[in-house]
Amino acid sequence: MKRVVPQFLLAGALLLQACGSSTVATQEPATEIPRPASGEEVIATVESAPPTEVSTPTVPPQPTSAIQHVSIPTEGITDRATAHDNEESLSFQTKKIKTGDFLRKNVFERPFTSIEMEYLPDVDIADFSITSDDTFFYIKISFVGLNPETQALSGSYGVEIDRNADGRAELLLVTRPPYSTEFSTDGTIAYLDINGDVGGQSINRPDDYDSDGFEAVIFDLTQDIHPEDDPDFLWARLSTYGNLPAIEIAFKKWIFDGGKEAFMWSAVSSAEELNPGEFYFHDNYTVEEAGTANTDTPNYPLKDLAGVDNTCRIPIGFQVTGNEPMGCYVKDGEVEEIAEPTVDGVNSTCGQFSELCKRTEDTRLLIEAQ
Repeated sequence: MKRVVPQFLLAGALLLQACGSSTVATQEPATEIPRPASGEEVIATVESAPPTEVSTPTVPPQPTSAIQHVSIPTEGITDRATAHDNEESLSFQTKKIKTGDFLRKNVFERPFTSIEMEYLPDVDIADFSITSDDTFFYIKISFVGLNPETQALSGSYGVEIDRNADGRAELLLVTRPPYSTEFSTDGTIAYLDINGDVGGQSINRPDDYDSDGFEAVIFDLTQDIHPEDDPDFLWARLSTYGNLPAIEIAFKKWIFDGGKEAFMWSAVSSAEELNPGEFYFHDNYTVEEAGTANTDTPNYPLKDLAGVDNTCRIPIGFQVTGNEPMGCYVKDGEVEEIAEPTVDGVNSTCGQFSELCKRTEDTRLLIEAQ
């Protein structure tokens, strides 16, 4: 099993569970999915060095405060979908999980440190929901608790967007700490998989396809990178969900061409900064390298792949069939999806996000297809 080294362009130089047929954009009412009993699957229905060292001054990155923001998110007013993830709040002291971690399927429940298996409540996803207003989608991800040392949410959190429900996400939205209770663009980055190779050929199974993950940075204000005429594309803030701490990520709706808001989305969390070149994780780690959180297996404890959690994918704007790779559990659903990565055509990344590609290509932020 190979290890992938991420490659992506930054400003004209070197600029993140996975579904089958085209979707139909029909609005469904929000449906809350009941929290599963312990041990059950989540079920979703919808919606060489010099002799002396010379000190050289460095130029600090451009502060985001220099940008005059015009379109600032406020609050989602329309509920679209809510779901609940497996979490370890009642069993973490055993330093193992009961269910929800399947490396082969790119399904992870690993809110523990490597080897010592210390619990990371601010990595353990509890609930995830999506709302909207006229301009933004708002995705809220709640966690079991705060980091016990920092008493804050100190992880990196993200959202994957899969426009055509084939299991191969095209867009990855990422946050980095520290977080503010006010919406801010600080620490937010958006990546696009232009060459459509995330997940390789077997999207929801490991393979050794030479994928570079989400290789193009399309939003990072510290590098003055953003879609043309829109430095207000991506925001995040510290929030709450009930009595749980949460991160809320807001992104512009214009990316969905023609207003066709039909897509699947999932959440991911990590104790370390999320690496866009390592998506999907099961293509980058063998089970021996990754370790497991199940004491009944010979690869216990967690090793190289620790401190991560992700959710199944939730549909917006269409009804699932149950065969969508990485979609939330539907009885007798999901089939193995094998598909050659595609750079061109209607199912390519830019075929599905033509406006987004246009507005980022014009500022020379996208890589050329290899």
